[in-house]
Amino acid sequence: MTEKNLETIRHSFAHVLAAAVYQMFPEAKFGIGPTIEDGFYYDFELPRTLIPEDLEIIKGKMKDIIKSEVKFEKKEVEISEAKKFFEEAKQPYKIELIEDLKAEEKKKVTIYKSGDFVDLCSGPHVESTKDLNPKAFKLTSIAGAYWRGNENNAMLQRIYGVAFESEEDLKKYLEKEEEAKKRDHRLINKTMDLFSISDEVGAGFVLLHPNGARIRHEIEKYWKDEHLKRGYDLVYTPHIGRIGLWKKSGHYDHYREMMYPSMKIDKEQFLLKPMNCPFHVMIYKSHLHSYKELPIKLAEIGTVYRYEKAGVLHGLLRVRMITQDDAHIFCRPDQLEEEITKVYDLAKEMLGKFGFEKFEIELALRDEANKKNY
Repeated sequence: MTEKNLETIRHSFAHVLAAAVYQMFPEAKFGIGPTIEDGFYYDFELPRTLIPEDLEIIKGKMKDIIKSEVKFEKKEVEISEAKKFFEEAKQPYKIELIEDLKAEEKKKVTIYKSGDFVDLCSGPHVESTKDLNPKAFKLTSIAGAYWRGNENNAMLQRIYGVAFESEEDLKKYLEKEEEAKKRDHRLINKTMDLFSISDEVGAGFVLLHPNGARIRHEIEKYWKDEHLKRGYDLVYTPHIGRIGLWKKSGHYDHYREMMYPSMKIDKEQFLLKPMNCPFHVMIYKSHLHSYKELPIKLAEIGTVYRYEKAGVLHGLLRVRMITQDDAHIFCRPDQLEEEITKVYDLAKEMLGKFGFEKFEIELALRDEANKKNY
């Protein structure tokens, strides 16, 4: 089973979920239902608030649909025809999506029909629900989600699920999740008194208690020693900077929605830093350098501030302030390959110390064809 095939299975389960909800709530308004890591979700506007017991009912309906061996019938239709259909079906969210496709000058859209349920969807899906294992999925939770992630839009109800090729794979996943719950840092915090998050301080802003600060101290000590040993110089930079710096660096244009509002100081506008990059560049530019000095490696344990919507905040995993391991290397082109290799070795060494053996490293390069987003 390839990752692509598994994604198709999960996408098909999302479609079956929507069909089951349609059976339970014929007046439902449908949002989107993409695949995610390990599963899928679908967003709905429903006549009442879902309760946990509803998940078993919906799961039962999904199993009935799967056992009925319903075919996924794909059809390409004109934009106007699709819009008319979803207008008659009173599906405002689908109409909005169609309008977006129309603005992109799309001539046709793809719809999928399975039984009585029709969805606006690019696919792909399995040929029939007989290709789905009714024992290899589970509906896991209900959550609120703003339509299209915009807090000014309607709040929809989101049903999450996980899906796999086999019942055995599902069982392994659920066992792993149970083990993970036992190690949930929020539960550990109750016994070790590491941190707190106070409403008076603000959601997403962490207060480290003495025990948590001691752990951080030991981690930072190791981090500093390891970087110094590998030729890095340590730096410290401010928490705010003039707005012009963020405009020049490109952060203001491309990450504005993640940045906090500006503050006025002595008639000038300043912003809390979302990243450390511009400050490190300013340190490098503070005087001229000979090519013989290169590489110059600047490293910082820098606290940055990024706006996260209240609905996604989660303990220490999703916060509004992050103290990150950050570094910038200034080197000659002929030193590039060696320095990238050294960064990989450093990452592998440090992650290994904390028990991470499986991880991904990404190398992002400038796109010569897309200079607007440099």
